[in-house]
Order: sequence, then C-alpha cells, then structure tokens
Amino acid sequence: MYTESLKLLPCVRSSRPCHSFTLIFAAALLASILPGPLASCQSTGAPQKPLAKPPTKTVKHANDAETELRRRLEAAQAAQRSGDATAVAQANEHLIALALREIAQLRLLEASFPQAIELYRRSLDFEDAPDTRVDLAIAELQRGHPDESLADADKALLAEPGNVRAFGVRGRAWIDKQDYVKAAEALTRAVQLDPHPYIETVYSLAICLLQTKDPKDKERAVAVFQQMVEAAGDSGSIHVLFGRAYRDADDMPSAIREFQKAVALDPRTPHAHYFLALAQLAVNEWKATPEIKSEFLKELEYYPRDYLANYMVGFLASGERDYALSEPYLKTAVEINPDWPEPWLYLGLNAYAQSDMKRAEDCFRKAIVLTGTDEARSNYQIRRAYVDLGRILANSGRTEESEVYLSKARDLQNKTMEQGQQSVASAMALTGGAGSAAAIVPLNPKNEVQAAPLLPADTDPFARVDASVAAHANLNEKQRAAADSQENRLRSVLGLSFNDLATSEAVRGEYLAALGHYQEAERWDPQVPGLAKNLGLSAFRTDNYPEAIRGFSRALQENPGQAPVRAMLGMAYFGSDKYADAVKTFTPLGPQGMQDATVGYAWAVSLARVGDFKQAAKVLDEYAKAERPKDTLLLIGQLWIEIGDYGRSVNVLHRALQVDPGLLKAHYFAGQAETRSEHWPEAAEEFRAELTLNPSDTDAKYNLGFVCLQQSRLPEAVTLFQEVLAVHPDHANAQYELGKILLDRGKLEDAVQHLETATRLSPQSDYMHYQLQAAYRKESRIADADRELEIYKELKAKQRDRDRASIPAAQHP
Repeated sequence: MYTESLKLLPCVRSSRPCHSFTLIFAAALLASILPGPLASCQSTGAPQKPLAKPPTKTVKHANDAETELRRRLEAAQAAQRSGDATAVAQANEHLIALALREIAQLRLLEASFPQAIELYRRSLDFEDAPDTRVDLAIAELQRGHPDESLADADKALLAEPGNVRAFGVRGRAWIDKQDYVKAAEALTRAVQLDPHPYIETVYSLAICLLQTKDPKDKERAVAVFQQMVEAAGDSGSIHVLFGRAYRDADDMPSAIREFQKAVALDPRTPHAHYFLALAQLAVNEWKATPEIKSEFLKELEYYPRDYLANYMVGFLASGERDYALSEPYLKTAVEINPDWPEPWLYLGLNAYAQSDMKRAEDCFRKAIVLTGTDEARSNYQIRRAYVDLGRILANSGRTEESEVYLSKARDLQNKTMEQGQQSVASAMALTGGAGSAAAIVPLNPKNEVQAAPLLPADTDPFARVDASVAAHANLNEKQRAAADSQENRLRSVLGLSFNDLATSEAVRGEYLAALGHYQEAERWDPQVPGLAKNLGLSAFRTDNYPEAIRGFSRALQENPGQAPVRAMLGMAYFGSDKYADAVKTFTPLGPQGMQDATVGYAWAVSLARVGDFKQAAKVLDEYAKAERPKDTLLLIGQLWIEIGDYGRSVNVLHRALQVDPGLLKAHYFAGQAETRSEHWPEAAEEFRAELTLNPSDTDAKYNLGFVCLQQSRLPEAVTLFQEVLAVHPDHANAQYELGKILLDRGKLEDAVQHLETATRLSPQSDYMHYQLQAAYRKESRIADADRELEIYKELKAKQRDRDRASIPAAQHP
C-alpha cells in the first residue's frame, strides 16, 4: 500500500568535520566581548601597536570548539549506526547545541545581536551550558540590555561560580548601568580568578576604580596601571590609554600628564598628540592656543590621514574664520570618513560664511542626511545646518520648504536649552568641543563610539545576516568570505542534525515534536535529502494537512516518480477538503491507486464531491473489487448513495451484514438508499431492523417516521417524531415534520410553536420558512408571514446562484 510504503529515513552524514570559528575571527571576537579601548582609539591613518600578546585564549577557544564539534559529529554518526533512536536523539541534541552556539558566535561577530540572542537561547534549550549562558549575556549586553545580561551572567555563575567570563560580563553590564562600584567588584573578581587576565579586563577595572571618585579606589587604579605596564611593557600607547581613563574620570591634570608621558616615550605614538591637545583645549576653556594647535598638527605630521586630527584642525580654524586653513583639513576628514556628518556641517558653515550658497546648501543637506535620527549628537549641533539651510531656502524664494527647516531648527534649539547650561558645559569638557562631541570621540568609561545607527530588529535566527547589519561589523573581505563558508558548514550540520533528531522522534511516535524539528532542519538546510518527505509525513500524522501538503509537494517536485509521496499528497488534500486538488494528484496513480486500501476510497469520494459521479463510480467499482473489511464496506455503501447508485449501495451494505449481522448503521444506510429510490416498504423494513439492533438510534427513528408519512401512516409517524423530540428536542427536521402534520390537522398554535423552533434550529432551510409563513397566514399574522416569505425568497435566490455557479460556463443560458 502506498501509505504504508512511505518511511521516515535519516540522512547519511559526511565524515568531513565542520570546522569551528575561523581563527582570523579571534581578535574580532575579543573586541566584541571586552570593552574595546583599543578599537575606539583607532583612526584611519594611524597604525596600532599591540599592548600585549595576541589573544591566545580566543584562539584556544576556537581550537577547542573545533575539536568538540568534531567529537560530537562522530558521536552522532556512531549513534546513527547503532540504530538506537534514543541514543540518536541525545547525540544530535548535543551536536545541535554546539552548532547553534557556534553560528550564534558568527552572528555576534557580524553585529547581528538580536539573532545571536535567539540562537544562544535555542542552544540552551538543548544544553544549558554555563559558557553558552555567558555568550548570551554578552549578546544581550551588545544589544543594550544590561539587566538581561546580568541575569544570564548570574545564572552562569550559579552553575559555575568560578566562571571568569561571567564576572567580566557582569562588570561590563554594571558599567552600562553606570554603577562603577559594582562593576569594579565584578572585574576585580575576574582578574583574581584568571591567572593570566586580559589586559582589556584589567584596563576596564582601572576605569571603574577611577569613576567611583573614591581616593582609595584611585590609588588602586594607579596600582592596576602599574600591573599593566609590568605585563605589557612601558610604551606610549599604554600611557595614551591611561590618559583616556583619567580624562573619562574628569581628572584632566592626570590625563595631560599621561599624554605627555606618551609623547616623551615615543613622539610617534598614535593619538598621543591629538589627545594631549584635546585635554589641554578642555582645560583652556576651549580656546585654542598656538601650543594646542601645534599638538594637533604634530599628530598630522606623523599620521596625515588621521580623521580626528584633520577634523579638529579644520573645526578650530573654522571657528576662527580662517577658512583657507579650515577647508583642506575638513575635506581630508570627509575623504577619510565620508559618512560622518560633522565635517560636512562645518564645510557648509564655511561656505555660508563666504556666500557660496550653492555649496553651503549641498553640504548642509548632506550633514542632515548623515545625522539621521541621531540629532542629539554634538549637543544638537546639527541645528546650525537647519538654521542656515532655512535661511538659504527663504532667500531663494523656497518659502514653504524653508519653514520646514526653520521649524526643525527651533525644535532642536528648545531641546538644547532643556539640557541646561551645566550639562552643556559637561558635554564639552568631556568630548572635545561643540564640533566633535560624542559622535566623534565619546569620552565615557565604555570607550564606545556612539554614532553608529541603530541596527534593524531582525530576530529571525534562521535568516542570513542582512548586508546593512553586517556592514557595522567591520569585517574585511577575507573575514566575510570565511564567515560565509563557516556558516554554510554549520547550516549543513544543523540541517542534518535536526533531521536525524526528528526522525528518531518520529520512529518513537512523537510526530508533533518531529514536525517541529523537521521544520527547523528545513530552515537551516532545505537541501537535506528526504527532508521534505519526512516533514510531510510527520505533518500528516499530526493532522496538519496544510504543512503536509507543502512538504509532500516539494518532495514530489524533487522526485515526480514517487508514487507513495503522490498518494500521501492526495490524502493530505483530501483531509483538507480540497477535493479538486486531490483528484488531480490521485489521477496519475491509475488502477493501482484505485485499488489501494486508502487511496481508492479517498479518490472516489473526492470525485463525488466535485460532481464527477461517472468517474467516481468507476474508481469506486475498481476499489470495491477487492475484499474489504465490514467497516470499509459500510463506507462504500454510503458513497454509492452519494454517487446516486442506490442499488449498489444496498448490495454492498447487505454484504457487510452477511459478514456481521449486528453491524450498526448498515440497515440504516440501506434504508437511506431505499428512501432515495422511493422504495418505501423496503426502507421501512431497513429502519425497523436498525432499531431492533439499536432502539436508541434517533436518526433511524426519524427516518422511519418520514417513511411512514410517505405511506400515509400518520399516527405512527407522529408517535415516532414525538419520541425523537423527547430525546433530542433540537432535532430540527422532527420539529418541522411534526409542525407540518399539526398544521394540516388545524392545530395552529402547536404547529406554529414547532415550526418556529425548526426555523430557529435550522435558519438556512428555506422550506421551513415557507411552511412557517403559511402557518402565520392561517393565524392572520400577516406581517410575520410576509417576513418569513421574504426570508424564503432570499434563501431560494441564494441557492439558485450557488447552483448556477456550480454549472460550467458553457452550460449557462
């Protein structure tokens, strides 16, 4: 039989290991987990000097993950060979947990934090590992959810109290919440537990100690800085970091001292001259002295393509109206970072001051577009673009557009005033002036660049990363290619593993769980051999016919010659009452399909339901040639009634009674067939035989009453209808027939009561409304009679429309 020959099959695995993280991602992963002071100091033109050895821990993690993934693959293969469904499930669950974690790591590197979170959570469904919980906490922190990050880090510590990474994440989360005391406690614990702590962790600890404003903590910070020097060696770069930490804590004298040390140790230290000048500028109330300018220029002497230094020189010259000096530096800044709005703003201000309105308009519009929704950056400095652009538009006769920009400028000005003078002064002291603000160099304890636009809230864990999201990951072409390759391998592993897990569940009869895991397998790798068929079969077993149709349809497209798949697809259409589709699907099966124990009957029914009674009779006749059980014969007998061959129906039903004389409903349906043939004595005999077997069968009793009516045995019919209503007062047809009899006898009040009940129980039966209107007229209830007559006419009209719609167009008059 077709439906019995369709088996669930596991997939054959490739022995090729699925490599874990490509090692070139090690540094990027580290930067995504730790505070990242080095990354936030970067400028396009300045080479970076490492402060410590390469992050060998991350490389070790990659190697360990690759080894573990290979081990779990081999375990899954061994379980598959054993044939033990439970062992197959366990091995694949372990493999899925690690593969999901690894692809979540990729999402973390690709800056797709919502997806990473969903993937880590799904991994935890299969294996609640502390390290995965920490990874989830990291992703939540990257997405800006420190409370959730803390909760997951705490769960990891409950399972593994000495988890260094969990303490590190807690420290970062408390930094995000600006609770530097708790952050310092967590980071101190991380440093204590790790015999070789990352220098980034140690540096973050020092930042937090300075931020507490406790003199004792400041002394501890100095000691931490000394540990960093001992671990990484004394260098200009490390003193730049110290200077930034002091500056973040608003300790400008200490910051200047550290920047000067950096310059003294190595005048070519990246950013040393820049940050020294910035700190001196803040102390000097943002008045640029020749010495401060010389420091910025010294930075450019060593690194001509440094974005920040170019911008600051251009910004300061613009403020002094030295446009000839300002222009080339701002233009260089634009060349280096064309997507930052500040240089465009000041180029526009320069052009406006020199009456070059065309260039000013272009620059202002560019600055506004690049600022986007991040209008608060640089203390709402973009308002200056709105003001001057509004004036340009007004002066050129574009009054309506001008008012839009001027209105926006007023709105931003109000927001600026709301911040108050104190917050404005604080912002300038911490950021490097009105032109650079947090958008350029955010001087906060996290050392994070704040200007990146918000990422799309794409949380579909199965989807590949959108290019607009991946662009913020700053992966180079080689890293991007390696990530794609790694993802393809992991998708293949997940597709196979979910398929095999689902198959093990289906073998044990757990079809609902199997369906869910087949669906996950499909999302990861739809090309897994046999997956579509497996999915369709599990869906069919759970009566999820739409999903079964989808799965079987795809399987049939992949291999049109699969007769069992075609049979199951037809059965799914049949189960969905899509009879035309079922007929179309069954037809290629030919005589073998007609003879199939399951398909043949469904095929014949489908043909009958679409009105092709001739072909339905042909299929059913072929199907009925084989010996069928009594219950199947009962179904065949009913279908012959639907087809309209009442004689065959009676013959088949009597064959069933020969097999089992006590078969319930066989006499009943034989009586139905005889009724359709208007063989009243034979019909009465069949219904009485059914009532002999089952006296409580109200359907047989009602139909016997109907036959008695046709034989003019009214007293017997009334008695039978009353007996039906005594048990089932909601039997609409019994109410109707009894009401009609009473109406004929002139018992109007009782007749109306029964007819009203009938129409209430079956409001779409037009003949009931017609009979009720007749009863109302006899009672002289004309309005009620007219209402019922209108209902009758409406129902009849609708039925004619339905009948007309069911006739092929060529037959319409």
